[in-house]
Formats: sequence, structure tokens, C-alpha cells
Amino acid sequence: MNHGEPGGFDKESNKLKPNTSRYFTVAGFMINSNQILDIEKELKDVKIKNKIGQENEIKWHTTYSKLGMDFKQYSNVREEVMSIIAKYKGSVIGIIMDKESCYQNKEYIKTPNDLYSVALHLLMERSCMQTTKKWQKENLEPTMVIADSRQSINSSKLDNELKIAYSRAKNMGTHFMKFPSFCESIMFADSKDLSGIQLADFCAGAIHKKYEREDEEYFNLLLPAIVNKEGNIYGPGIKLYK
Repeated sequence: MNHGEPGGFDKESNKLKPNTSRYFTVAGFMINSNQILDIEKELKDVKIKNKIGQENEIKWHTTYSKLGMDFKQYSNVREEVMSIIAKYKGSVIGIIMDKESCYQNKEYIKTPNDLYSVALHLLMERSCMQTTKKWQKENLEPTMVIADSRQSINSSKLDNELKIAYSRAKNMGTHFMKFPSFCESIMFADSKDLSGIQLADFCAGAIHKKYEREDEEYFNLLLPAIVNKEGNIYGPGIKLYK
């Protein structure tokens, strides 16, 4: 899932346009397939407790008034969702792209699609680091990336661009590793149908808020779930790319 927008850079002035986000953030919530039913039940329980209809999707930017809630009530829901995620240790990874620096200093980042592609590449790298650590290379478990379909926004154009970016990243790998465990193609789904996508959106929202607004309230709740190496989340779990 992502927060902020990958575009908004003015090439003529060589700086970000007014009223655009400074950062573009992508995040992943990694779970084993046998945990899917667990998170579905846990998210369902949050809805029941807060009298939210099961047909209602809850994501970071859900319009709480449509759920019959005020801001404080929905803030409590956010905290409860974060507590679900926090139980899954080593499940969260995030990439924060410093857009202005990337467009100014990276020759291979010229368009929003380039920025999105690099962010996805870095996210997949961290996912691969984690999965190959859990399963030895001779017994790799397949890794499937499931993304929120954006077809309702702009036909299938945006989904196709992400599919191309995924394929490119899978085939290229990085300087540090290849991606042998990743499935051939990315899978798209409507986020309202998958609890995992909804939880990933909360991960992206909390990480983005820390960097964009310097507000760590929800990020701190997320900390137990962020991938770390010897207690350090920066690098293996969280990457600020400039």
C-alpha cells in the first residue's frame, strides 16, 4: 500500500510543487498463508466491538463520519488495528521516498512511474531478505505480492503500470540479491475483500505520518512488528531513500 503521491515535482523550478507531499511511502504487511484467517477474525472482532458493519471497509483514511463515528472514536479503532499488526513480529516493511531529492539527484528517476518502480523494488528487496532468512534457499516458500486494485480510479492503466514495475523488479533483482521466491506476477484484489490489504494500508499510513508530519504516535505502536536486525529497524525494515 502507498501514501502520498509519487508525482508533484516541477522540473523547471527543480523543486516540489506547492501542496504536494514531501514523501511517497509504500509499505508491506507480510504474513504466512496460514495466518490469513487469523487476521480476518481479528479485524472482524474490531468491527463488532466498535459496532462497524462487516460490509464496511476500514483503512487509514476511512471517512469515519460514514461509520457514524467522530475522530476520537476512529482514532481508537486505529489503535486497535495497530495492536493487531504489532502481534505479528517481523511482518512490516516500509520505503519512504524523499521525492525532491530523488528527482534532483537520481538520473534513473525522471517520472512518477520511475519513483514508484524504485520504491517497489526496494520494498521487494526487504521482503526477500526476510523470507529467505526464514526459509533456506533450497526450500523456498513462494512469495505472493497482493496489491489493492486501483481500477476504479483510472480504468486499468495504473494497475498495468504497477504490474510492469513488479515484473521489472522481479527480473532485475538488486545489487544484493535476486528474487527467486517471488511469484511470476503481482496479484490485484479489492481491498474491501482482503483484511491483509487493509492492515497494510494502516502500516503505510502510520509510517507516512511519521515522516510527512513528524508524528510518531501510530508509528510507535507499529514498532514491534517492523522488521529489524539486532533491534535496528532502519535498513532491514524501514528505508528512507534520497
